[in-house]
Amino acid sequence: MTQSAPIINALIAYGTCQAFFIAVILLRSSNKTLFKKLFATLLIVEGIILFERLLVETALINSVPHLLGAAYPISFLKPPLMWFMTLAITVKGFQLSRKSFLHLIPFGLMLLLNLPFYFLSGAEKLANVQAFMDKIPSYKSFMFYFSLSFFGYIGIYIFWSIQKLSQVRKYVTNNTLVNWFRVVLVSYSMFLVLHLAYFVVQPLWQLNWAFINQISLLAMTFIIQAIAFKLFDKSTLMNAKIPDLSNLEARRAKEALIIKALEEDQVYLDDTLTLQKFADAIVLSAAEVTELVNQKFNCSFKKLISQYRLQEAKRRIEKNNDPKVKLIDIAFQVGFTNKVSFYRVFKEFEGISPSEYLEKIKKQENL
Repeated sequence: MTQSAPIINALIAYGTCQAFFIAVILLRSSNKTLFKKLFATLLIVEGIILFERLLVETALINSVPHLLGAAYPISFLKPPLMWFMTLAITVKGFQLSRKSFLHLIPFGLMLLLNLPFYFLSGAEKLANVQAFMDKIPSYKSFMFYFSLSFFGYIGIYIFWSIQKLSQVRKYVTNNTLVNWFRVVLVSYSMFLVLHLAYFVVQPLWQLNWAFINQISLLAMTFIIQAIAFKLFDKSTLMNAKIPDLSNLEARRAKEALIIKALEEDQVYLDDTLTLQKFADAIVLSAAEVTELVNQKFNCSFKKLISQYRLQEAKRRIEKNNDPKVKLIDIAFQVGFTNKVSFYRVFKEFEGISPSEYLEKIKKQENL
């Protein structure tokens, strides 16, 4: 077997270990959600694939030739696993059913087709794999189009998954798990497109599998590293709450009530406004308002009210022609109860104080 550079092998080995390590952490966590279990399974599958392909790239495979053959059929598990993971974080109460296992039919068929290979001797397996790695595919070959179909198979599942995640993002913009997993799938799809492009031009440019094998190994390693970094950088990522999108009409109606109360009724001008008072006014529970505001506007109720008050204060400052009206008067008019909170909110969202903002407006008017 042709060997890769030691640094490439070291990176791939590290990615393999990382995949198994993250899988163990997910499976050992106290709150084992369905998403975590599925994700751990996907990482184990990816780890096995990386490990076998790493053996092919090194002389180690000559010592353990009978480990060859596991990666190919289990690679057909990845597409349905990605789809199940998507459903687990977008459909409240989703559980695997008997119907779900129909998605595993391609895996079963590939396992059956691969059975003759498992009964070969070690030397025969090594010879077969070496011939495959050295072979340049032909546009006239059945195997070329059979291999091409795998790209279509996984592509369909990734497309479905990204579409489903994007639908959720229309209503819930700040679900960290949905947003993160969508980025992972988009990154994976970009890698898949590059892999497909190389595969398609192989017969044309007389290229063999060795180079793309090394590149795909490295790409998968880096994706796993990115996953590891994100997991440890944001330990709460895997515990993000699954949004309830079972009744979109009712959800839109509730969101409309919140927006009407803010933009038409201007309830934020009331300096005694509280979450409970706001919820009572639109006949929703405080918990519902909190959840909808958090998911729709990506902030807390308190911060949202401050933002509306700030925008109204800016509008009044810009239109104010009465020199007797002070900034603190405007602050009280829009619902702020003291100078400190007014200045703090202004500084937080505008980066300058109200007085500096006023000076800026005056300078623009004098131009």
